[in-house]
Amino acid sequence: MKEMRFFLIPNLDKAGAAGYTQQIVDKLRQLGGRCYADDYNEGKFADGLVEFVPFQQMIQQMDAVITIGGDGTIIRSCKRVMPYEKPMLGINVGRLGFLADIEINQLDLLEHLFTEEYQVEQRTLLQAVVKKQGTTGIFYALNDVSVTKGGYAKIVDLEIYCNGRMIMDYRADGVILSTPTGSTGYAMSAGGPIIDPGIDTIGLTPICPHSMFSRTILFSPNNVLEVHSKEVNNSANVVFSVDGERMMTLTSEDSVVITRADKTMGFIRLTQNNFCDMLNMKLLERG
Repeated sequence: MKEMRFFLIPNLDKAGAAGYTQQIVDKLRQLGGRCYADDYNEGKFADGLVEFVPFQQMIQQMDAVITIGGDGTIIRSCKRVMPYEKPMLGINVGRLGFLADIEINQLDLLEHLFTEEYQVEQRTLLQAVVKKQGTTGIFYALNDVSVTKGGYAKIVDLEIYCNGRMIMDYRADGVILSTPTGSTGYAMSAGGPIIDPGIDTIGLTPICPHSMFSRTILFSPNNVLEVHSKEVNNSANVVFSVDGERMMTLTSEDSVVITRADKTMGFIRLTQNNFCDMLNMKLLERG
């Protein structure tokens, strides 16, 4: 088998994660792999078996990135890995792990990395451009972009535009714009549909709207969507978040423009499970 290099990103806050990472390192080394991890984790696991280096210094030389944790670990890691176009494999040691491909008791499947018996599934990302007080910020989301009420707001008024034309005026707790990957996250909790990741679309889901019309709208990924706040009295009333991470507050002078990103995120699939298999194992059987 050929030598391969892997950058490991474990969530060491999870119970047992250091021990699980040790198992993964042992298996990869047994198969002929070399393992690397962030230098700030040195001394926390696998001493002498992992090369601890700065992420940006070595990521270009990696064959793949392996996360050890749950969906949160994968989503956070995506932000780091995406600019380098390296595929990522998620090993679940969390509770649900819908984005992860294998469980910790399936480490024998790691052999497929060396025999090239795997697929890389490209997942759609969203690009959100925030235009705020003369400045512009660009953000990327694997799951979703949300514009929601702040901690002290009872409800917010939002206008939604598609290709420059206003199509919806919501009084609600907020709105979620999601990828198919994100349809099983925040958007699902808000009553949105589960979307096969093979469908290229952007979902718009209102959160607790004061309206008889409260259904998710699925847009063509070629559309340009824009969210404007009509709140003028208190900028803290409206919050912009990416993949659950609060980024900034918005005023009526600001806007958020959402499009399909020109980048994708590649996920390694070692199993033969398709979307329906994953849906049954991760959601339906646990419902």
